Order: sequence, then C-alpha cells, then structure tokens
Amino acid sequence: MIQRSKLAVILPLGALTAAVALSPETVDAKSIRRDFGGFSTSFQMQGRPLGGTKAAKATPPYLAGNRIAAIGDGALVIDNDSGQLIRTDKDGKLLASIDIGKNAGLMAYDPAGKLAYVADRAGNRVAVVKVGEKLEVSASYKTPVEPYGVALSADKKSVLVTTIADRALVSLEASTGKEQWRTGLGREPRNIAVSPDGKRAVVTYLTTGTVDQVDLVGGDGRASHKAEHVALSTQNGQRRFRQSGSGDAFARGSFTAMFLGEQQALVPFQRETPIQATGGGERTGSYGGGFEAPIQSQLAFIATDGERTQQITAQLGQHQARAMAWDADSDSLYVVGMGNDGLLKLKNASQVTIAEEGQLGLNKTGKDRCGPDGVAIGEGGSVLVWCSFSRSVKRVDKMAISTEGPTLVASSFNEEQHKGLELFHISSTQISAGGALACASCHPDGRADGLSWRIDKHELQTPVLIGRVAGTHPYKWDGGDKDLTTSLTGTMKRLGGSGLNKDQTAQLAAYLEVLPAPQAPTRDTKAVARGKELFDSAEMGCRSCHDGAKYTDNTKHDFKAATLPEADTPSLVGLAAGAPYYHDGSAATLESLLRDRGRVHGMAETSKLTDKQVADMIAFLETL
Repeated sequence: MIQRSKLAVILPLGALTAAVALSPETVDAKSIRRDFGGFSTSFQMQGRPLGGTKAAKATPPYLAGNRIAAIGDGALVIDNDSGQLIRTDKDGKLLASIDIGKNAGLMAYDPAGKLAYVADRAGNRVAVVKVGEKLEVSASYKTPVEPYGVALSADKKSVLVTTIADRALVSLEASTGKEQWRTGLGREPRNIAVSPDGKRAVVTYLTTGTVDQVDLVGGDGRASHKAEHVALSTQNGQRRFRQSGSGDAFARGSFTAMFLGEQQALVPFQRETPIQATGGGERTGSYGGGFEAPIQSQLAFIATDGERTQQITAQLGQHQARAMAWDADSDSLYVVGMGNDGLLKLKNASQVTIAEEGQLGLNKTGKDRCGPDGVAIGEGGSVLVWCSFSRSVKRVDKMAISTEGPTLVASSFNEEQHKGLELFHISSTQISAGGALACASCHPDGRADGLSWRIDKHELQTPVLIGRVAGTHPYKWDGGDKDLTTSLTGTMKRLGGSGLNKDQTAQLAAYLEVLPAPQAPTRDTKAVARGKELFDSAEMGCRSCHDGAKYTDNTKHDFKAATLPEADTPSLVGLAAGAPYYHDGSAATLESLLRDRGRVHGMAETSKLTDKQVADMIAFLETL
C-alpha cells in the first residue's frame, strides 16, 4: 500500500491550519478516503437509516437510466462523447457498435426483448436498438426537445423519457413509440427511476434542489401523472471549522436516481453553500467567503408508504456521483464518482444496518483517468464500470480491478480538448484546496448551478458556459480578465488550488471553447417572431449591447445602482438555461428581468411593454 500524502493548507484570518488529503491520483487503489479535520467523508449516515431488517425486493436495472448495462458476460454502453452504442465481450473488447448521436443521453436495456432504448439528445428521439451479434436501429421514437433520462415501466410496456430543453416527462408506448401522456418538469431535469411495483417514478434535477415523485398508479388504480416536489435535505453535516458556521445551503447537481425495492429511492446530490456565515471574518478571494469546502457530496434516501414521505441523507465521498448499481443478491450498492475516479461499496444497502464496506480507486497509475459515468452488475456479482474519459470498461471483482478493457471508440474531441474535458471534471488539488471542488461542481454539464456565490465581497451568479465562451471576452462579471486563459488562472486562485500550468490552462480553454450551445426549447413561432421584432427595435435598444453571433458587444457598462462598478455584457446564448439573471442573480426569471425587478436597472425601456409583449420577448429570448 502506498502511504497517502497530506498537504498543509494555510488559511488567512487567524492562521488556521488543516491537514487535507490530496486528490485521488496520490492514493492507492484500496482507499480513496478524504479526511476533513479528522472525520471521514467517504460515507457517513446523518440519522437513522430508513431501510428494513431484511433486504428489499430486487429492482431490475431497466427501471432507471444508465450508461452501461450487463449483457451476457459482457456489456452494452452508450458513450456520451462519441455518441456510439457499443457492445463488448467479457474482457471489455469491442464486439459491435452503432452511431446514435454525439452528446447522447442515457439508455434502458430490456434483456428479455434484447432491445436498448437510447436517448439521442441532439436528435430529439429515442433510438430503439436490436442487440445481437450486430446492433441495429429498428425504430426511432420522436420526443420533445433534448431527451436525456430513459427508463422502462415495470411491465415494460412503456418507455419514460425526461427531456431537458422542453422540460417534460413523456410516456411512449414501447412497441410503437406513440405518446401516451406527458407532464411538465422543472428546470434542468436529468434521470428518471421507476419503482419495482410500477406505482411511482422519481425525476432528478441539476438546479431545483428537489426531486419529483410522479404518481404512475394512484390509489384508485388510475394514473394521475402528477408530480410531488420533494425538497432534498441540506442539513449540516460535520464541519471542519465550527467557529466559521455556515450559511444557507442548496441541493444541486442531481444526475441520477434509483430504487432499492418499492419504497426507497436514492438520489446523490451536492450540498452547496454559496454564501457562508463567517461571523465577520470573511475570506475574500474564495468561493462562498468562508473557510469550509463550500460543496459537499451527499446521498439522499427517500422513502414513502403512500401517505407520508421520509428522508435522510448521508455524507458521500464520491465527487460528482453520476451513477449507481445495486446487487440485490448481496444487497450491495455501488456508487461511482466521476470527479475522484472512485467506486464505493455499501453493504446491507436496503436495510437499517447499511454501512460502508470498501472503496476502490479506479485510476491506478495517476495518469490514465477513468471518469466513471456508468456502473452495472455483471455475471457472478462482478461490477462493470464505464470509464467516460478512457472510453473503456473496467470489471471489478471483490473490490479489485480484474479486467481493464481497451479504448473502444475515438473521442469526438482532439487531444488538447480531451485533456481539457478531464481537467474540467476532476477534483484535483491543482483545481481547488484539498481537491474538494472541480469546474463541473458549479457548472454541471457545462451549465450552471443556478446560484449566486459570494466572491470578493460580491454576490456573483454562476454563468452558463456551453456555447458562451469563445469570442465573448472580456471575462468575469466585472470584465476584468482580458482573455480566457487569464480568467481560468484567476478562477483556480479563487478555488484555492495550486494552479494549472500553461499547457493545462490552454487545454481547459480549448475544451470550453468547443462546447455546443444548449438546445432551444419549443416555442410558438409567431410569438418568437414578434419578440424578435421587439428585440431588434430602436425603441427597446437591445441590439446596442447584445448583437452579433453571441449577442454581446464585448465590453463593460456602468450601472450606477448595481453592485459592481462596471459589469461585462454577457452573451445571451442559451438564455433559457441561465436563470437567475444579471451578474448578481437578482432577477429570478426572464419576466422579472423584463419587468425591471432585479437590482440592475436602465438597460432598456421595458416599463411600457404589455403582458403580451413581455410573453413574446421571453419566447424569443428562450430560443437564443
């Protein structure tokens, strides 16, 4: 075993010193535990578990979306990067592949019918693929814009799909693709999981702080499809510096969910504290203004008996927990962390005696990172992990890597951009103090967490990055950074990391500059045309600052009533995904912005707009 290294981080204001574990590249394959002030954050329940005294009923994997499924003694994988659906043998070697579409969503695999239902995020469809010696698309089911999460109903007669841009959950007939029903969702929905009894589903979100519990079969035997919004608990866990306290915390970054039996759903998320209460001792130049890591990974256990809902959380050491898998035979739960290349195993997962059994570092060498984005249970209880960075499958037996498959498909990025993709997601001490944060922590999926952070004594909103970086200089909300590499260097300093070198900074910039813009939601074309006419009019004057391909004049403006002396003109690309608005996030919605209800005033003459004109302007702005 290689001894873990420690790094003494000297903090200002009182010369507080803490020993913080380095990022996982310095840790052996048997332990990736991170310690903060003497307590472990690998897995720690924050209350009495909600499970029973016996293991729960098995939950078929197709009841939740994933990137990998066990098939025979091999695997079936949908690669987000290339958009390839790939079948492998037991050694992780390529047997067959077929193109679905770049930036693909998740899939659900029906082993009896040998059919995979795959979300083509860019193509606005679910591809139905026959899985045999060859892979063949047998049908394409149209969906609302930007499908992502896919799950089969308990009877496998329906395909449930979450869509990001159109914010809808749709049910499609599995045999024909005919839409059966749809219901609205909140901002930035991601995965869906269905209970084994088929009575309810849960939908996760990146930005709302909630999960939706959707009634699939009500007490009268009929489906209502109504969603109950359940707030994820952000109760305080143990803290490193108790005297620093903590401000309001928010649940963010929920990429996935699954059921352990019929009653209990699991949802990993991030507990974010964007403005820490420090008792007057604010730490300037940091995110949150405090001394503690402002983001903690947590796992919510949500149980319901049909009448009441209970929830408890656990501290989780898996940074950016993107996927989970449950082995019902042994009642073992596996959670992977994309940010720290970790695999966590919990024993008695569905029971009141749930506990950590072990952890495994999936990055043995410290060089070839895995980036686990999917996990499944294979034959004999082996664990199959999809490594999104290396685009390979690793097989784990008894918490040891038994097989490391080859790279299966070429990346859609060039070498420099791909290195930037890894840097964007890893929780390294180069990026942040103690490796507690990654770029993707506040910018999940290249988007935003919907929060305003305390930075240098200002509340500054997290901006959307995808489609909004290249050609939008200067950077930062005050426009103080002339180019992207300067801005990224400053961000690393704020995060407390040791910093990226020149080549790494260029790699991260190269990745950010090629990220595609968010897809626009479906809007009434006539309303959009009317809104565009208003936007282009001299009376509104929007084009005087927001013009060109990125809708920015690449300069700064003085808003005397604002909280910054000068504010950079932001790009309006992907505006529908960018709430809240203004540099300080003071306008919660586009309607608030247009009705002059934020703290920034004087941008345009909007007071004379009618309700219909406001609606038309919103329709247009959301399509940018």
